[in-house]
Amino acid sequence: MYSCRGGRPGGQLRRELTLASGAELLQAASGERHLLLLLSDGTVRSCGDNSRGQLGRRGAPRGERPEPIKALETLHVAFVGCGKEHSLAVCHKGRVFAWGAGSEGQLGVEEFQETVFIPKKITSLNDIKIIQVSCGHYHSLALSEDSRVFSWGKNSQGQLGLGKKIPSQASPQRVTSLEGIPLAQVAAGGAHSFALSLSGTSFGWGSNSAGQLALSGNNVPVQSYRPRSVGLLKSLDVVYISCGYEHTAVLTQNGKVFTFGDNSCGQLGHTAEKRGPQHVESIKGLVSQIDCGSYHTLAYVYTTGQVVSFGRGPSCSDNPTHLKAKTENFDISCLISADDLVDVQVKHIFAGTYANFVTTCKDTSSTNVSRKTLPEISKITQSLTEQMMAVTSGNALSESEIRKIFSSPACLTASFLKKRECRETNCIDVDLQMARHVFEKLTKKKWISSMITTCLKDNLLRALPCRSPHQEAMSVFLLLPQCPVMHDSANGRSLVVPFAHAICNMTDQSSRLLKQCGASLQESSLNKVVQMLKTAIVAELRHWIGTYEHVYNVKILLTMMKEVYKVNKTNCQLPENAFNINELSDLLNFYKERQNIIIKKNNPILAEYNFIIFSDFPFIFNLLSKIKLWQVDSQMKMWESRMILPEKNAFSPPLSFLLRVRRSHLIEDALRQLSQAEVTDLRKPLVIEFIKEIYSGGTGVKSEFFHCIFEEMTQPEYGMFMYPEEGSNMWFPASPKFEKKKYFLFGILCGLSLYHSNVVNLPFPLALFKKLLDKKPSLDDLRELSPLLGKNLQEVLNYEDDDIGELDLYFSLHWDQKDVHLIPNGISVLVDQTNKKDYVSKCVDYIFNTSVKAVYKEFQRGFYRVCDKELLRLFQPEELMIALVGNTDYDWKQFEENSKYGQGYHKSHPTIRMFWKAFHKLTLDEKKKFLFFLTGNDRLTVRGLQELGISFWCSASSSEEDNPRSYVCHNMLDLPQYSTMRRVKEALQVVINSNRGFISQKQ
Repeated sequence: MYSCRGGRPGGQLRRELTLASGAELLQAASGERHLLLLLSDGTVRSCGDNSRGQLGRRGAPRGERPEPIKALETLHVAFVGCGKEHSLAVCHKGRVFAWGAGSEGQLGVEEFQETVFIPKKITSLNDIKIIQVSCGHYHSLALSEDSRVFSWGKNSQGQLGLGKKIPSQASPQRVTSLEGIPLAQVAAGGAHSFALSLSGTSFGWGSNSAGQLALSGNNVPVQSYRPRSVGLLKSLDVVYISCGYEHTAVLTQNGKVFTFGDNSCGQLGHTAEKRGPQHVESIKGLVSQIDCGSYHTLAYVYTTGQVVSFGRGPSCSDNPTHLKAKTENFDISCLISADDLVDVQVKHIFAGTYANFVTTCKDTSSTNVSRKTLPEISKITQSLTEQMMAVTSGNALSESEIRKIFSSPACLTASFLKKRECRETNCIDVDLQMARHVFEKLTKKKWISSMITTCLKDNLLRALPCRSPHQEAMSVFLLLPQCPVMHDSANGRSLVVPFAHAICNMTDQSSRLLKQCGASLQESSLNKVVQMLKTAIVAELRHWIGTYEHVYNVKILLTMMKEVYKVNKTNCQLPENAFNINELSDLLNFYKERQNIIIKKNNPILAEYNFIIFSDFPFIFNLLSKIKLWQVDSQMKMWESRMILPEKNAFSPPLSFLLRVRRSHLIEDALRQLSQAEVTDLRKPLVIEFIKEIYSGGTGVKSEFFHCIFEEMTQPEYGMFMYPEEGSNMWFPASPKFEKKKYFLFGILCGLSLYHSNVVNLPFPLALFKKLLDKKPSLDDLRELSPLLGKNLQEVLNYEDDDIGELDLYFSLHWDQKDVHLIPNGISVLVDQTNKKDYVSKCVDYIFNTSVKAVYKEFQRGFYRVCDKELLRLFQPEELMIALVGNTDYDWKQFEENSKYGQGYHKSHPTIRMFWKAFHKLTLDEKKKFLFFLTGNDRLTVRGLQELGISFWCSASSSEEDNPRSYVCHNMLDLPQYSTMRRVKEALQVVINSNRGFISQKQ
């Protein structure tokens, strides 16, 4: 071991020291006039000035030689630190002892004592294991094994990091703004402080009068009262920080030294022409260790074997007063050269105000670079995982480690930090895939899973950094959803609800940071968050009794789900239906939901605290749930319409809306009556009378009515709509042959069909349903409507050559049998590379908007005369299309399985077996005709054939000569008991080819 006094060439005094006890020096710490030496046997020696008790013993005012501090002899000290006139020691159990000057509270013993001669335990830290301490002139910092930072002492410059207007503190206080960040180191300067995260982010606070915090930007403050992430250091990949009185030095991963702050003594090693971190280029070689004295900097250049120093060392005047005059001498002096290290190599370096220490070891064969190793916070390692998996039940050590790690957001984050060289440019510092793997492995052990659950519930969830202004603290929020215990439905209330509560009650700044992280999540990780929330919501709904607790729990879970949904919208990692809660269709009381919607409209405050409006979170509704809510809304409106009281002296209004139509004059009769109907009539139950056929409000009769009238009105020969290409979808005409009112009535018909949960073949493109929901149609929609035109316009967009003008395209369009200008005098404006996007956009806009503005407006007005627009906003365009138009995804085997057998029949009855054999041999068109005969419709609702089936029965009076009869309102088939396959096939052909009309008379 070497002791070096002096800092400039020719002014240094070096001595080689050997400790009498034979123990090695582990750490040296120096105050302004005193020194502590921590030895490998756990004892501490002190020497120097003792006027303020800083040597830890009573007696002489000064100790010339290092003497043991007897009060610490039995404690086995692991770490020491010195302030200007005070000292700290940490024993191997993590207890902290303080002595020396305490007038500013820097001892942390809960009193502002002038002098403490004998080391005194800081009792407020008794239950916390401290692993590092660092002392400023009049303040102290401590880092615990669970990565909490504590500060105490003087706070005139904000050096405690507790906030503005906080006075000096005589007991340790948590630096709350650093919570949740896995830290590697704390360092204190004269009146400034630093913390370094395991990810390499530097956080500085306190005095910045000389630029010692390296803060950048406009209006850089002279003090920072809370820790700030130092942006200028982030890109340097810092691995170690050391602070002097008013300067700071950092060591980077690649062995470079950067310094900033006061340079009046040359302590920065460069001319410091500008503020901020500057590379000390005069160090020739790569550095593995640095340490700062008050006014100088020490560095070990491992590639040359030198220990170098720059700044004002001990050879200067004994007057410690800070020199303000700038010196021109920034030379770097070599304290120890490679020649001095024959048969030994440097182990550690320590810088003090009046002494530097260099420890050496005799192992010169090792190729490892010597670095300062600081005690680390707890985290999961591979060896710890293997150790825990090797035991069948918990042991004290394993349980202790699990408890520490899964009780601390920072320790959990530290366990899965990506290696620095493996980090991507996004803001996620943790390896979520690895975390998922480790969590799944650990929780297979029941005792580990139980312990993790308890630790999360009792500790970690309460310690989540919801108010942190730092991005690194957000990682724990990404990690927790990857853990299986968060997906256990039994833990929804105890784990997921508090987790969601923490996220929903974050500060705005923390929330923004978390959303930025969330937007970078991979699909699998984001899906874990969604599935966790869905499981917890379903668990609550399964046991729903409507108490305040239930309401609060589900509301907070849904609120978090809404935020996740918004985040997903920025990058669309997950499809929309990933957020659907499919169980909702069975668990939600849709009648109660509709009532709550009405209450909320009338009394929003009452709704806020007493119940949930699930439809305020439309993303959780799958199509079936949306349609159920729509059906319930329609049914309740029908009931309400029946309860309207007549005015005085007026007749009672009819309880239903009757449409009397002749098949031969179907459109004429229906539109005449619709034009005379009031809104209240349209909301009533619909009854259809096919004159001389049937009078019914049944589903099948209504289905046939809508099928037939839409079939007639949408025929190309009828002329109400235009078909751009043969076999294409239809659209509103640019030059309509009918008056606008007819489109209004057509809109009412469409609204009535949806209102009564009927599906019908309307060959509109998706663009119509986008417009109904106030979404803009696109080129994709045009390709659906007119494949040829859409393809040509896409080719224009894809054309990259400069000769696009040779395509002879102008800002005009031939549409619906006429040429139109897309802009004034468009026929003269050539399409080129600069305006082709505008040209395509104007084509799309003309076809879907401009050309049909008047007739579409009437159609929409008619549609929403019946339908509730606010409720339809729950639907996506594709969903609204399915709800109105249905689908043709037939599953005929399922159709057979869903069927029921009544009077006279069972599944194995010979007639039934022949029926199904004959049915499955029909063509698709024949099967659709049979479906129309059975139900009055050949299209499927959202449940489709998953639920649809035939209810077979055989009337007592039927004979083999009779043909089957259907009861369309009940999907019932009266099937005579045929004895031959030939008769079954014949009967099927009869009903297929005469599948329209009713034989029953008006009742």
